[in-house]
Amino acid sequence: MDYEYDCWRCWETNCVYGEPKGFLTVWYELPGEWSCWNCGAINLTPDD
Repeated sequence: MDYEYDCWRCWETNCVYGEPKGFLTVWYELPGEWSCWNCGAINLTPDD
């Protein structure tokens, strides 16, 4: 499942892919950090 987050540096919208967690695909595990496709800045995934 894809989630959209804004980069902290350039405010560009990024799609982050969440891997299914476990047998049921109700919960998805997102990466802890990801890089912006526009400026290359390292971003942290929010906990909420």
